Amino acid sequence: MKKRQLVPLFASLLTIASFPPLTHAASVPYASQLVIHGPEGNLRPGTSISITVQANGHGSTPQYQFWMESAKGWTLLRNYSADNTINLGTLPAGSYIIAVYALDPNQLQQGQYHEAAQSSVVLNIGSQVTISAPSTMLAGQSQLLQADATNLISPVYQWWWQNPEGQWKSSGPYQSSPSWNFTPHQSGLYHLIVYAKDPLAPNNAQGAVWSQTVSLNVQPISLAYGYFHVSSDSPGHAWYDIQQHASAFNAIAPLWYTYNPSNSNPVSTDVSTQSLQTVTTYAASHHMFVWPTVQLTGTLPSDWWASSEPQNLITTLVTTAVQNGYNGYTLDFEDIPAAQGADFTAFVKELAQALHQAKLTLIVDVMPLPNSAYDYSALAKSANYLDLLAYPEYTTTTPTTLAPNPGPTEGAPWVNNAIHLALQTGMSPSQLLLGVALYGQSWTYTNQGFQGGEAITSRTIASNLSQQSGQYVWDPRQQALEINTGPLAVAPPAPLSLNPATFSPLVQNLQFLLNAVLLRYAISHQQTPPALLATDGGYGQDTEAAVALFQQDFNVQPQALGSYGPHTAQALQAAIDQYNIGQTMAWDENTESIIDLLTTAATDHLGGMTLWRLGYQSPHFWTQFTGNWPS
Repeated sequence: MKKRQLVPLFASLLTIASFPPLTHAASVPYASQLVIHGPEGNLRPGTSISITVQANGHGSTPQYQFWMESAKGWTLLRNYSADNTINLGTLPAGSYIIAVYALDPNQLQQGQYHEAAQSSVVLNIGSQVTISAPSTMLAGQSQLLQADATNLISPVYQWWWQNPEGQWKSSGPYQSSPSWNFTPHQSGLYHLIVYAKDPLAPNNAQGAVWSQTVSLNVQPISLAYGYFHVSSDSPGHAWYDIQQHASAFNAIAPLWYTYNPSNSNPVSTDVSTQSLQTVTTYAASHHMFVWPTVQLTGTLPSDWWASSEPQNLITTLVTTAVQNGYNGYTLDFEDIPAAQGADFTAFVKELAQALHQAKLTLIVDVMPLPNSAYDYSALAKSANYLDLLAYPEYTTTTPTTLAPNPGPTEGAPWVNNAIHLALQTGMSPSQLLLGVALYGQSWTYTNQGFQGGEAITSRTIASNLSQQSGQYVWDPRQQALEINTGPLAVAPPAPLSLNPATFSPLVQNLQFLLNAVLLRYAISHQQTPPALLATDGGYGQDTEAAVALFQQDFNVQPQALGSYGPHTAQALQAAIDQYNIGQTMAWDENTESIIDLLTTAATDHLGGMTLWRLGYQSPHFWTQFTGNWPS
């Protein structure tokens, strides 16, 4: 398209002279200080237009030439004359530029048109611009916004937005495209406005029109994992819970698909067609995205990445999503070996490209750094979101089956560090989702050592507490519940002393009991709880320090500080009796824990949170949880 420019200077009546455009007029003209008086900027239709100009002729009478640009192009309104006023009457709706040139009579006689003084005004009569934008978006989600300008000549656009902190930012210089891709990087209330103008109009408020301010509520992602089988329509099941609390979520991740590379048909599902259709339709009608989870079962052989199987999987997923009306997927390929990290990143890139081409979303589940094969920075460049599964921090089987080290499912210090390491990779906070566990874990210890552990739903833990006299405390350091149940514990017999290289089930039980007793003592005395002691069965320096702390707290006079002797054993049993310490310890995140986790995520401007999984939560969960981001 040929570029437009302000009208060139003219030699005589309608004879166009080959002189530079308006913006190249002489720097020191004989006629100078040209000023235009009259209406300008945004005008109502029907406004009568009368323009008066004045220039300094330096002792002579300036001569004025008037031009007007409209949708039809440039029109000479009046050639050079001493008349400095022109009446245009009422003009049709549209944008106009009135350009005026001034010469003194001597310049005009000698044809020195390039030395003319010049000035112009913009008239936007009935011109306007509107915004087409949704009222809500998700943090980190990109949305193509549309502007529509009327009664402007070849309009150009500039967008502005105000973030939740009140700061206004622009999209950059004016652009010819009425579309703009907006990606809010935090949740909260945004305000949008768009300016439109003629390309030749000045970059100021008088030269442009602007839209009404549009409010945009950017929500954090509130996603629930679950099986969502319509046949399971009772409390404690995902389908029941989502119907009762649909307003708390804007996305679900049904656990409908598994991928096993060793099977002849690697992508499998056990969901009925009825469940698939019913849940997807229900979610759409309640403004929830459906991002089914694809879980890896088994392991991927090293030659899988170079085979045709990755592309086959991508094709299957895209086809299935389009056919069933999904909005994308959650990719849950956990425990990827470090040696396959780069291959996984390349696969995610190809999968994301295929999904995005079909206007679908990709969420990738990742394990916390640093012990993780996931390249957060590279994955975030492909996937829409990364779901940080910050659980379980402690498990029932690691570091060894013999010594699993009990502790919270996702304690606050652990989560804070996981978020910190994730954001250190340079990824946008709005792309990071915080995974929240709705289950706890328990471990049983006796003087015969570790007797077993298991994961327990928060619903089951709450039920057990209501039926038996379990003792629980809130650990303010971990921001989690520690619960003691089972038969009364028995302190290990003395003596025990420093011997880190030898495993002892008695020492393992001692470590377990010290964790329970020292936590309760610290809470009752308004002290910061000590770090949790590993139950590895070796009497090392950490165990020696914990025994010494116990001796100080309970006024035990040992033969050697940190050595477990008869007096210490007697005092420990008394503490067990005092606090009613059982043989089984459980840790669980209650609703207060979850609100604390969400507050942490909100403070770090994360894109949202995910719950694993719907149906696990306690009945009291819904009294505080609404899905709203803490303010």
